[in-house]
Amino acid sequence: MKLNQIFSPYQLKTKFELRNRLVLSPLNIQSSLFDGTVSLNDLDFHRRVAKHVGLDVVGSAYVSNNGSTAFGSISVADDNKIEGLTKLASVIHRDGSKAILQLVHAGRMTNHLITQGSPAVAPSPIKAMHGQFDIPIELTETMIEQIIHDFETAAKRAILAGFDGVELHGANTFLLQQFMSPASNKRSDKFGGSLINRIQFPLLVVQRIIKLVQRNLDHSFIIGYRISPEEFESNGLKLASNLILMRTLKKIGIDYLSLSLHRYDQQSIANNELATFPIASIVKQAIGKDLPIIISGEINKRFDLERATGDLFASGRKLMSDPNWPVKLNSENFQMSTTSKISYTELSNLSHRNKNSVGGFG
Repeated sequence: MKLNQIFSPYQLKTKFELRNRLVLSPLNIQSSLFDGTVSLNDLDFHRRVAKHVGLDVVGSAYVSNNGSTAFGSISVADDNKIEGLTKLASVIHRDGSKAILQLVHAGRMTNHLITQGSPAVAPSPIKAMHGQFDIPIELTETMIEQIIHDFETAAKRAILAGFDGVELHGANTFLLQQFMSPASNKRSDKFGGSLINRIQFPLLVVQRIIKLVQRNLDHSFIIGYRISPEEFESNGLKLASNLILMRTLKKIGIDYLSLSLHRYDQQSIANNELATFPIASIVKQAIGKDLPIIISGEINKRFDLERATGDLFASGRKLMSDPNWPVKLNSENFQMSTTSKISYTELSNLSHRNKNSVGGFG
């Protein structure tokens, strides 16, 4: 996509316009207070790093105490956190960016130290293959309903805090992805087994939040979904299964998809038939042009932005190292557009000279 398009206002949905198509990736900077309260460091980081983007996605706010993904993560698990979250949303809005709060439950990707004593939970009692994580407790249907409720109440707190939307974290092998994956979901009830069953939990979470928004707000509040397109394990989640989830999410009414990629142009590793095409292009073709896609993964320079397939372009590392990168890019775009134009005087002089030469004007 050309720079002039990237720096033009973008209508994400009705009554929701972004000043440009740049997004601060959902980073977990792990600088919150011990109980997940927003800290002064959180406020300072987002004030500095997000001041020139169209959208700031605040990363990994856990919806319940047993769902924290790391020490220092932001909490949205109780009403006491609303005050700090309100300050955070206000800081992001101050310079013109929109604010999205990413909601997460770690599932098995945590331990009792991170959760301050709460046991890790998951679709099945299978320990994660990497990391210092505990063997999780298998969720009962009652516990599953409680977590769905936790996501719903977390979204309500985001609304009360003044955020413009929420993003469901269905990537990076956290709980929403764990239910989708046959490697981590060995259940034999209505939430496990077939893809139709494994897809139920993420859909129920999204549907509950959509209903919450419809009951309480106009349609300008944003609901996004972040997804890892595939797992690399031989028995892991396949791209084809996730494409079905993406199309279903589009059908029930999400506002955007955010692809979690190592590189914006990466190809499928687990599917040889699709290995010659960028995953982002496959997703865009599968879901259509009318659902916006946020693309991320090593977007660090103009070449990357112009080559990436997406509607919005997320960066984390580059913006952390240089928060003024969007300003520099836009300045470069302005200089290119002005130097490529010929003034009226120059055009008149050129016309006059060419009239007096063979093959000139006239």
